[in-house]
Order: sequence, then structure tokens, then C-alpha cells
Amino acid sequence: MQSYATDNLRVRTLRLVFPYSHKVVGRNVKDIRSCIVKELPSEIDEWLRIAVHNQVEKLDLDCPVIKYQLPDFLLSAKSLRQLDCVNVKIPYYNKPINLDSLQTLVLLDVVVEECMLNHIINSCLLLKCVSVKDCSGFKTIVIPCCSQLKELTLSNTLPKDGTTIIIETSSLACFKFSDFTFDRWPVVSKPGLLRNLTVLDIFCSGITDGDLGKLLLELASLETLLLCSCPKLTTIRVLSIRLKVICLKICGGLVDVMVDAPSLTKFIYGGAFGLCPAITISSQASCDISVRTTPNYLDTQGFFKMQKLMTGLRSCHAVEISLANPLFQSVSVCDSIKFNEEELGDVNLGPPRNITELKLTLYYLKLSRSSVSAFLNGIFWTCRPDIISFRFYSEDPDLMIQFFMSELEDMANCLRHPLKRIEFPDANFSNILESEKVEVQWRLHW
Repeated sequence: MQSYATDNLRVRTLRLVFPYSHKVVGRNVKDIRSCIVKELPSEIDEWLRIAVHNQVEKLDLDCPVIKYQLPDFLLSAKSLRQLDCVNVKIPYYNKPINLDSLQTLVLLDVVVEECMLNHIINSCLLLKCVSVKDCSGFKTIVIPCCSQLKELTLSNTLPKDGTTIIIETSSLACFKFSDFTFDRWPVVSKPGLLRNLTVLDIFCSGITDGDLGKLLLELASLETLLLCSCPKLTTIRVLSIRLKVICLKICGGLVDVMVDAPSLTKFIYGGAFGLCPAITISSQASCDISVRTTPNYLDTQGFFKMQKLMTGLRSCHAVEISLANPLFQSVSVCDSIKFNEEELGDVNLGPPRNITELKLTLYYLKLSRSSVSAFLNGIFWTCRPDIISFRFYSEDPDLMIQFFMSELEDMANCLRHPLKRIEFPDANFSNILESEKVEVQWRLHW
């Protein structure tokens, strides 16, 4: 750093990351930490001073050992475009802020005084992105009307009592709020100020049907809606001409979901599919469907709801199904997938939907032969894919490949299942071929 100061060389990026543990041969760790606490702050101050003088554009600071306090001269870094801080302190400095070029502010596990945080946001008129995660020291965040902020991310960072996020600008395009323990919706804004929001990502146990309904009425430009772990939501009504992606994950209280979005191209549902709410989707565009669940929720009613989900779509290019072991560890063979068409009684849903591709992914999961058979029967009753692709993330994928290929071979001559291609993109067939089961190689091109 001194050579940069001597030769007046430009410092574009300075990244200082100090590990949580220090292993030095021949010295006591306690003595080293004591030395760090006493000497390191002044060293960092000098490095930052040189960087600021030499027109630094990006600073990345991670100082868990000492909880380093940002110096006041950093507020005059006119060339600084991005500031990333982890495990630091930002006290209040009663002086002008001259971060004329600052566009991105990322704070993680930072203690920052409320007046200081709002002072920075008010003063940096070029600020486009603010991310505040696991921070403390404040209750209220104000995004002023003069701000040109485009993206705001708040995660596990606000105290539960009296916290408010006040949005006074109409420039915001992306808002992400994540705090499952928060028991209410903390955002306050005047009508019309969220009209330019295109991405809304909410992970909050406190948001209610009323809160979401008011939000959706204002979001004329919304293109992506993500709702995760929102147990108070029971009914969702979405009417949007621009919405392209909607994702619902682990919203166990949902009873009814109705989406009227002519531009919708992706619908993602994660949770108990057999017990999922009544979902009605109307889309004039080709809309892909992604389902993320566990095998025990994939039964006759689950396939029934999946088929019903497709009835409101003009066309569907791809269906993705991800089945995971909820414990993500080695378990015995799963035998819980069931399908019996007779259970549907006299319900007439019409023919299965024609789609281009079905994508199945198994995470740390081994299905029994009966579950594989039930899964394929349910799928072919629901849709008719031209291509089926499989991905198996488990200890022994060979058995799954053999089960699926054997079942598919039995269905090959059935007019109901006119498959054109089967793919195993990530599979290694060396073990199978070495055991002289070469028929699998032939079937891959079937």
C-alpha cells in the first residue's frame, strides 16, 4: 500500500478480509488477538486513507475479530462506487457526506446508527442498490423522495418493536424483505409510489391477505412475485398484465390461489402438493410449471391438482418436478408415491396436456420400483411429454436409472405415451456398462 502512495498509483479495488481464527506457529493465539485489537485498526485506517487518496472505486471490508469502526474520512471518498462492509461499526458523524459516486451499499452484520444510515441514503443521490442483512442499531429506514434507489434488500435486520420502512420514492424497481420472525408487515408508502416495482420478494410470517392485496393493487409494473414462508396468507388474487413469474413456497395457510396473468411464463410451487390450495391460473402465454415437494405428498390427488393446474394454460412447454428427502440424508428406499386413477371417480378432466419436456430431479432420495411406476403412471395421466430428462443427486443413481428405464420400456408401445427422447444429463454409465447392462445405452437413444 505504501508503494501505491509513493508512486501515486490508482487503487481500483481494496479487499480486506480477516479470518475468525488465527493459527501462527510458535505464538499464543490469545496474544495474537490482543495484538490485533491494539494495532490492526490503525493499520486499516492507513490502508483506507491511501486507497481513498488514490481514487479507490470498490471497498470490501470484513473485520470480525475487532468489529472495526469506519473512519470519518471514508465519507469523503468521491471516487467510491461500491462499499461492502461485514462485521464493522458505523457511528454517527455530524459532517457532510461526499460519496458522490457511490452506487452500491452492502452491509452485513454491521452496527450502524439509525441517523447515520439514513444520512448516507439521503446524501448519496447516485445510490442504486442497498442491501442490509443481519444488522442492528436502528429501527426506521427512510428512502427519501429525492432517492434514485432501484434495489432494496432487507434481511433479518430490524428489531420487532416499532420498526418501519418508509418509502417516499417512486424509483424502486426491486424490493426484497426477508424476516420470518417479523409478526407484521413493516412497509409504509403513499399510494402510487410503488408503480415501478418489477420484482417483489417477501419472506415474512407477518404479512396478511390485506397487506398483500393492497400491495398488488399498486404494482402496475410487477413482473416477478416471490412469496416464501408467509403462513398468514390464505387467499391470493393476482390480476396483472405484466406478471411473468410467480413463486409460492412453504405458505402452509393458503386455501385459494387465483392468477389471471396473460403474460405469465413460469409458475413455481413448493410445499405439500397433495395438500396444496386450489390453484387457478389463466395465461395466454406458454407457461412452464415447477413443483418442489416431497414424495409423501405426491399421490392421486396431487397428480389431479397438477393436471387441473394446466387446464387454465394456453400451452405449457416444460414441467419441472423436484422431489427431495426432507432430511437431506441417506435413508431407506422411499415407497410413498401412490397413484390410482379410480380414486378420481367420475371426474372428467379431458386428455393429458401435450408438453415438450418433463424434468425430474431427485435430491438424496431413492424410490422403490412401485413408487417409480406410480410416478410415471401419474405423470402420463397428467401430461404427455416429448422428452423426459432425469437428474439424480444420491449415492446410488444406477438403481434409479434401471427402475425408470425398465418402467419406460414397458410403456414404450403404449399410444398414450409417445416419448421421443429420454435424457440423463448428469449420469455416469460406466458402472452400468461394466456390468454388461448395455441395453441402457441403447435405451438412451430411444
